[in-house]
Amino acid sequence: MRYYDYSKTQLENEANKLNEAFDKDRLVKPKPIDVYDVVDFIGCTPDWIYLSPDQSILGMTAYNDGYYYAWIPLDETAEKPPQRFISRGMFPQKTPVAKGTIIIDRSINEGDNRGVENFSCIHECFHQKLHQRCFMNRKANYQHFCKKKAFRAERGDRSNITAIEIIEYQANYCTAAFLMPKDAVTTIFTQRLGLKSPPIESIKLTYQIDKIIPDIAELFSVNYTPMKYRLQELKLLSRQEISPEEYFC
Repeated sequence: MRYYDYSKTQLENEANKLNEAFDKDRLVKPKPIDVYDVVDFIGCTPDWIYLSPDQSILGMTAYNDGYYYAWIPLDETAEKPPQRFISRGMFPQKTPVAKGTIIIDRSINEGDNRGVENFSCIHECFHQKLHQRCFMNRKANYQHFCKKKAFRAERGDRSNITAIEIIEYQANYCTAAFLMPKDAVTTIFTQRLGLKSPPIESIKLTYQIDKIIPDIAELFSVNYTPMKYRLQELKLLSRQEISPEEYFC
């Protein structure tokens, strides 16, 4: 497949452009956000289905009309499926998916992990904005499925990184930059540390700093891990944690 070699600066700019158009105040201060308003804003349609029986697929973006075999709970259908299709009380059913649809796994939407849902949803938005042309010459791939992986599974800096991993990295980077804009995060982090200006050098992750990360994450509608890595990406927080020995010096 084809892909476009966006730099980190370009990805940051893409995220800023969407914030500027959607709600420019978010660039300078944290605000509550309904990510499905963003889906509507970019001209896509949100939907929620069980993409897998075990959350192995968190999101999907459809570049063309087609079908997906969604997983249906047994208690939602009167027809009993063949035994070979039953898995964890669910079975696959052919489901139409329209072009421009962003699908989030229904189990995420039903749960209480809003941070994962927000990140997954905006991740799919950036696939729609950045990657439609990546699939232009492969008509069979009218859908792209985002499998469940660690937050930094695709870092973008390996020599053997695949095209799919590159577009996943790009969508992840844009999502982090959109949900956690550089200036807004820098301001809040500086305030929470009681500093008059941003730190000149990255600060080591201490126990005291680790305790404030969840609070900052909540302000930006994300979870602890994305916020920690965003602070590190912005060079506000060092990737080196304080050693146990340093606690007792």
